[in-house]
Amino acid sequence: MDITKRFDRILQIFFILQSKSVVTIEELEKRFEISRRTIYRDPQALEQAGVPVTYEPGSGYSIMEGYRIQPSRFTQEEVLSLTIAEKIMQQHETAFVKRHFEGALIKVKSSFHVQQKNVLNDLNDKLLINGGFNSAEYLPNVIDILLNATLTRLIVRISYVKSSDTQSVIRYIEPVGLFYESNFWYVLAFCHLRHNYRNFRLDRIKKVSLTDRSFSLQHLPIDQLRQRESPVSTIRIVIKADRKYAHYLFWERHAFGFKKEEVNDEFVTMYFDCEVHPTSFVRWLMKFVDIVEIIEPDDLKTELAEILKAGSVRINK
Repeated sequence: MDITKRFDRILQIFFILQSKSVVTIEELEKRFEISRRTIYRDPQALEQAGVPVTYEPGSGYSIMEGYRIQPSRFTQEEVLSLTIAEKIMQQHETAFVKRHFEGALIKVKSSFHVQQKNVLNDLNDKLLINGGFNSAEYLPNVIDILLNATLTRLIVRISYVKSSDTQSVIRYIEPVGLFYESNFWYVLAFCHLRHNYRNFRLDRIKKVSLTDRSFSLQHLPIDQLRQRESPVSTIRIVIKADRKYAHYLFWERHAFGFKKEEVNDEFVTMYFDCEVHPTSFVRWLMKFVDIVEIIEPDDLKTELAEILKAGSVRINK
């Protein structure tokens, strides 16, 4: 057996145990890709070295509270920042960077107090990044206040600009969690105006502040709420594009629910299950009006014709 390799693994297990309240056997198996028998032996080695490791059947391993390197006094804002950084770095395309950042962060988290570890655990299901995040992209300044609201369970007052408006409106919301999807950050929250859950784009939040009022409801985790939501209504749209120019639609079509295409010698027929407002689809399609034909539904053909007619009137004034 490679003693150096085992020593390094045992040391990493020590830091992992200090970074969390409880660590499951399955988590250690997955991380180190070793057998359960080996997993049992490594914590025993820590015990023999004087580390007070305990095991709770059905739960996992933990270290007696108080046994750690000298804890740093991290503020809650610093803990929030570390959580955001961890979620973003998990999306990093370079395995080397991702792996070593994770290792460094484990060592930092190992010095946390139990309360700070609990904050990390609470935040784990309140921040979701669904791939495709570029670390150089915009990170909203309001993200820390909204995450803090999910922990303190305090209602938030936001000044919000809807996509159809230019003026902001005041909303009172109960943030459940934040997620990054399709190049935008969102907060899923219970809206007091609509008396239901809504997604708010963070770049449209102009002002945000915590109130002194507590949440009115107990909320499920963000991933469960997103799965529980009734399916979004979609509109089946079929278009036909000249094959020579169809590639111009490629980059944007996925934002409108593109599903599949059929190619022949002259045309490319594209099928969409569109979740956005059909007018948005029509106005996007206007860029390609000379090379595209709407096959279905008929009302979209009518809407496109009316928009073009109104535009023609303005041009000829």
